[in-house]
Amino acid sequence: MDCGEINAIVEEEGENWMSPIIRCLEEGIWPEDENEARTLRMKINQYVMEEGVLFKKSYLMPMLRCVGPLQANYVIREIHMGACSMHMKPRSVVAKAIRQGYYWPTMHQDAREEIRKCDSCQIYAPVPRMPKTLMTSIMAPWPFYQWGMDILGPLPEAPGKVKYVIVAVDYFTKWIEAKPLARTTGKEVKKFVWDNIVCRFGLPKIITTDNGTNFVNDPFKGWCEKL
Repeated sequence: MDCGEINAIVEEEGENWMSPIIRCLEEGIWPEDENEARTLRMKINQYVMEEGVLFKKSYLMPMLRCVGPLQANYVIREIHMGACSMHMKPRSVVAKAIRQGYYWPTMHQDAREEIRKCDSCQIYAPVPRMPKTLMTSIMAPWPFYQWGMDILGPLPEAPGKVKYVIVAVDYFTKWIEAKPLARTTGKEVKKFVWDNIVCRFGLPKIITTDNGTNFVNDPFKGWCEKL
């Protein structure tokens, strides 16, 4: 049986990702760095040398020929924009390269970067209209429509025997109103809402609380119902 000579598509220059694997398979030389040697030891059984060419073993198809960066770039450009090109997406380019019998570790990343440089793909690519992030509903349709209110404490006592803080946050603008309190009665809550919210920003539509006794009982509850 005659053996044909296997020629490379493009001659590689210098070291590449295949060099440590080839040295290990042909000469039994392992990397000096312990981490690199451990990584290579885990994947060395996936590769084999045939007539001076490195191949990667595969379970579902014939062995794949390993190529370096220059050859990989040539394969991507030939598949994507060569004589029989279709300007496919990165996933299709990688799938076709594997079907043709080529392999290198950064196939998806290299295909994506090369396709981003293709003018035709960028000009005629569909423009996505979907928002970048998930849409969230706006609970407050305009500023100072809805407030969230809570009482913090007890805290270390300050001058004036104040040891609580009542805080209100606007849902739309995230504006914060706060006031130190010595007591947390419904009367104090009512005065805070009147002075810091109603007189400054107008009457709110909704006030959200944790249903504490000072919020759900009179005089604050009855006062809110009247307003």
